[in-house]
Amino acid sequence: MTAEGAARGAQRVGFVIGGAQKAGTTALAWMIVDHPKLMIAMGKEAHWFDDERNFRRGAGPDSTYEERYFAGAEEGATLFDATPSYLWWPRAPERIRAYNPAMRWVVLLRDPVERAYSHWNMARSRGTEDLGFVGAVAAEAERMRTADPDRAQRISYFSRGLYAHQVRRLWSLFPRDQTLILRSERLDADPAGVVGEVLEFVGVEPLAEVEPQRRNVGSYAAPIDPEERRVVRAMYEKDIRDLERLLGWDLSDWLR
Repeated sequence: MTAEGAARGAQRVGFVIGGAQKAGTTALAWMIVDHPKLMIAMGKEAHWFDDERNFRRGAGPDSTYEERYFAGAEEGATLFDATPSYLWWPRAPERIRAYNPAMRWVVLLRDPVERAYSHWNMARSRGTEDLGFVGAVAAEAERMRTADPDRAQRISYFSRGLYAHQVRRLWSLFPRDQTLILRSERLDADPAGVVGEVLEFVGVEPLAEVEPQRRNVGSYAAPIDPEERRVVRAMYEKDIRDLERLLGWDLSDWLR
């Protein structure tokens, strides 16, 4: 660590926008990024805690988290990292607890079928996915058995939407009052209200004005086929009902 880093050693990242991918995390990050008391990780998604190269036994990263992503942070700024795979990557939450047990988590959850289809469509448009939507979802478990970490991130269409499992894991490591879990539909419908709730949760004053953002909105070659939606929704039904019980939410619209 540099002398500057050592001098700032107590300054730790205070919150993460930790999930879920394709649920509005980028839009939320860019709605709060200009807050004078906040500093986002350079590049927005640091991927520090889900990069296995940073945690290999006998080898370590060539710099600290703060040095690599928060150089020049002003004293007193609240640092934050918007990496949506932290909620899903199995070891990321425990690594984050080891780094900062007081970390606050902001989590956006989107209809898992819509989320999976958006993820698959992104891969398809980039030329990294040859299978159709249902075929890719059905093949995921077997593919993941042999996937390296980079490929696992790309093909995890279905497992990222198993939110109840991920929330339970998060709550086994962090007190519930350190987590703010929101529906992404609320961010679409009331961006100013959601931003105000997030800023209050992380302990900074509200913004005078919030400019709504739409980020990483891809175009679809075709909308999801109703029969494919039905098939994938049935695969998620148990987890969605479990999530309803966990969060006290009515998710009947996700089950239609």
